[in-house]
Amino acid sequence: MDMLATLENSFVYLLVLAGGYILKKLYVVQKEDTRFLSSLIMNVTLPAAILKGSANAELSGFLLIIFLLAILLNFLLLAGGFFASWGLPGRDRGLMILNSNTFNNGNFAIPFLSAYVSGDVFAAMGVYDAGSALCTFGPNIVLAHKVMEQNGKKIALSDILKKLFTTPTILAYLLMLLMSAVHWQFPSVVAGVISMAGSANSFLAMLCVGMLFDLRLPKSGYGLILKTLVMRYSICFAFAALLWLFLPAPPETVWTIVIMTLAPIANCATVITVEEGCDGTMSAVINSFSMVFSIVVMVLLLLFLPLPVRG
Repeated sequence: MDMLATLENSFVYLLVLAGGYILKKLYVVQKEDTRFLSSLIMNVTLPAAILKGSANAELSGFLLIIFLLAILLNFLLLAGGFFASWGLPGRDRGLMILNSNTFNNGNFAIPFLSAYVSGDVFAAMGVYDAGSALCTFGPNIVLAHKVMEQNGKKIALSDILKKLFTTPTILAYLLMLLMSAVHWQFPSVVAGVISMAGSANSFLAMLCVGMLFDLRLPKSGYGLILKTLVMRYSICFAFAALLWLFLPAPPETVWTIVIMTLAPIANCATVITVEEGCDGTMSAVINSFSMVFSIVVMVLLLLFLPLPVRG
C-alpha cells in the first residue's frame, strides 16, 4: 500500500474517532453509552472480525513465539512499573503498575490495522492479543496488591482462567486455531453473518474510542503521569526494535506486530485501577495521553516503517 493510500485509510479511521468525540461533546451520545458499545464490540463484532479476518489462515510455528513474546512484553512492563515506582506511596505504586501493561488491541490496534493486513497476519495479531489478554486480569493485580500491602486479598488461578475462557474474544482465537488446524470453514450462511458483524467492528471500535477520549488534566500528579508513560513507551520502543531486527517470522507479520507493540493502554486499565482502590481520574488521563501518543506513532510507522529483511 502506497503512502497516499495509507494516509487516506488512516484519515478515515481518525475521522470516525473524531466523530465519536464530537457526538459526545454535542450530547448526541453520552459517555455512559460506551459501556453498551464496548460490550457489543468485545462480545460480538470483534470475535466476528477475528473469525472473518483469519478464515483462511494457516497455522505456523512462529505463532507460539509471538504468543510468548506478548506475555514477555507484559511482564517487562510490570517489572518497569515496579522499579520505576520504587519509593512512591503504595497507592501511587499500584496506579503505575496497573497502568503499565495491557494493550488496547481489540478496540483500537486490530481494527486500525485490519485494512493493511492479510488473513495469515490477522491470525498473528490475534495470537499476540491473546498473549496480552492473559496478563490483563492477573499478574498486574497481584503485583499491585503486593506493593499496596493488600496481601489479604487473594486472586485464585481458577478465577483468572474462568475470566479468560469465558471471554468471547479468547474463545474466537481458540476457535480460529482449531479451524485452522483441522482445515474446516463455516457454512456459507454462517460465514455471511460473521462477515456482516465483523465488517462493523472497525467503525464501532473507532467511534467508541472517540466517545471515551478525554484530556481533562487533574490538579496534581503530572510527574506520576509522565513517569508512567515514559517508562511504558521506552520499554515498548526497545521491544519493538528488537522484534523488527530479530523476530523469526514473515516480514509482513513482523511489521504488523512491531506496530501493535506501540498500541495504547487498554480502556479496562482504568476500570481495574478504580476496582483496586487507586486514582481512577489519573488513570483516565494516562489512558487518554497514551491514546494520542499511540495514534501519532502508529500512523508514522504505517507511513515510514519498512518491511524488515529476512533471509
